[in-house]
Amino acid sequence: MNVLSMVKPANEPIENIRDNETAWAQFETAVREVPAGLEVPMIIGGQKVFAKDKGKSLNPANKQVVCTFQEADHQHAQKAIEAALAAKPAWAALSPATRIQKFRDLEVVLAKWKYQTMATAAVECGYTANECSASWAELMDFVRFNNWFYSDLLSERMGDGPMETNQLQLRPLKGFTLAVTPFNFPIAIGYNLPLVMALTGNTVVWKPSSDAVLTSYLLMLALEEAGFPAGVINFITGEGPNCLPPVLKHPELSCLNFTGSFNTARVFGNYLFNTEYPRNNFPRFIAETGGKDFLVADADIDVVDTAQAIVQGAFGRSGQKCSANSVVLVDEKIWPALKSELLRQTQAQLMTNPVERKADLGPVINQRAFDKIKSAIEKAKSDKNCTILAGGKTDDSKGFFIEPTLVEVSADEHDMLSVEIFGPVTAIRTYKKLEDAVRIIEQHSYRLTGSVISRNETFLESAIPVLSQLAGNFYVNRKTTGAVVNQQPFGGDGASGTNAKAGGKWYVLNFVSQGSITRRHTRSTTPHAFAALRNSLSH
Repeated sequence: MNVLSMVKPANEPIENIRDNETAWAQFETAVREVPAGLEVPMIIGGQKVFAKDKGKSLNPANKQVVCTFQEADHQHAQKAIEAALAAKPAWAALSPATRIQKFRDLEVVLAKWKYQTMATAAVECGYTANECSASWAELMDFVRFNNWFYSDLLSERMGDGPMETNQLQLRPLKGFTLAVTPFNFPIAIGYNLPLVMALTGNTVVWKPSSDAVLTSYLLMLALEEAGFPAGVINFITGEGPNCLPPVLKHPELSCLNFTGSFNTARVFGNYLFNTEYPRNNFPRFIAETGGKDFLVADADIDVVDTAQAIVQGAFGRSGQKCSANSVVLVDEKIWPALKSELLRQTQAQLMTNPVERKADLGPVINQRAFDKIKSAIEKAKSDKNCTILAGGKTDDSKGFFIEPTLVEVSADEHDMLSVEIFGPVTAIRTYKKLEDAVRIIEQHSYRLTGSVISRNETFLESAIPVLSQLAGNFYVNRKTTGAVVNQQPFGGDGASGTNAKAGGKWYVLNFVSQGSITRRHTRSTTPHAFAALRNSLSH
């Protein structure tokens, strides 16, 4: 590749918008400017495409329509595939340096739209300003560091054999790729999944969550402003079962990059590796799914600091994080003191419309999520092995609001300790010995994030080697959420996904096909030039 004058990026600072007068004023203005009732088109081959059937994205804080969108069908999906395949030769033929330059153009556009992007996600998905700020910073980290990671991989040097020179190739994948992205991180994950595949020379069909359509559409506008060629990323919307089967069955599909539920990932896997469907290659499958993420608290802790780690890890984004701290295992000797502080901090959390400055958490995303979480809480209320310590109230009269809820569980084997709820609900169980806590964690197959908190180094020395094996991202003396690009590449295995580690250099290798070129520099049948000269003189 051509050499670029790139320096290794620094992480984008996460701005505390709520406590910064200038930042809050810009965010507040951007919230007022979020367009209401816009009809969002699909973008296929650079063209706006509309469908007969429409869907609606609702503001979860007040149930007002944020936008209408197109319900894609099989024909729209086929057009998106054709557009991606048509754009592939020219895009893949560009040098990596040229594509990196184009992503630097995009970086400038995204930075210009910072507050508009955050405000749209706050309104459409119900996240507080500070949560959106963290997502925006993560997005900028992805864009900058993926360029750096790709460049670094391309500079890898191979060993040379005797009279041979070896060269590494990182080629785009064959055919086209697919990104299916979630509602809970519509900026960071939603934008990154299609972008990282395009960076490495692939063309993409992208279907975002129906609860984050307007937020996702802003990326398509940014790509247009940055001058990306038509068809590199093709944006289709609607319910997955109506539009994704033709994409998943297509013989030219070479990669699926997915974040969502474990069950949906299983369905996608059945499509990708079903021998009934013709394949020109073995599709790559990158899946980041769910979590039942634990925090183990030792007897020797700072109860205020530990309670803060639990509350932040459990209730940020209303618990709608795959890394959310949904199980707390506490040494029984410290539980009375920690319980008192944990209740104080939990009850101090203000739940309201997330675009209000005072909001600590907002609603959950939609009616389906509300009903599922409410059902789990109501079941716990009538369970003799459960005690609601805080929260437990639900209200969907105006928006989808669920109080941050703490449930103390008196049994070692219980659904509250092993089933993902994906909402502001955390189960607490005391333990006598570390082995008891480990057995509780081992009840389920989620292996995403975990944490241990202790001031006792002897305890930590015995706990860390054991507990760290039960999480893809493991933390000591901090919360379970908040992985940072290039610092904690993120992902887990088991029921939590394929552990591809987004935010690290090796993640990029998922989207390239590695090749090598070897050139030999000698020929055994060619006479030595000096010997040939001497022979000619002798004649």
